[in-house]
Amino acid sequence: MGDKKILVTKEDATKGVLHGNAGTFRIYIDGPNCGAKNFSLLQNTIKAGAAGSSHRHDEEHCFYVLSGTGTMNIDGKAYEMKPGSAIFVPPNALHQPVVDEGSDLNVIVIYSPPGPEQKLRHKQANAFDDTAADNSK
Repeated sequence: MGDKKILVTKEDATKGVLHGNAGTFRIYIDGPNCGAKNFSLLQNTIKAGAAGSSHRHDEEHCFYVLSGTGTMNIDGKAYEMKPGSAIFVPPNALHQPVVDEGSDLNVIVIYSPPGPEQKLRHKQANAFDDTAADNSK
């Protein structure tokens, strides 16, 4: 596998600032880190009280809540996020996480196929600025 990793630790993960400065991301598994071609896996920590920017992706993805609580707004409908719950976001669905006050929201995020994590890797806080206002899809 050359320089690609099979095991990625918290220290090895690519870390950055989430879009809208709402928190941080860590990319554990993706093409550059591991050679993964069909999915990517991240851990996002969204600040208590933060509302992420509304955005959409061509890729389907899901969130698995590790800790914290909040709401995921998907195409105008609100879904409760709490530890142990998983949320599926269909391709091109307009979505926005809103975190309750009191504690950060820690989630695992999986994109399939991969792609949005590369925008985070390269643009970080401005990753989805080009899609946030795009309601035409």
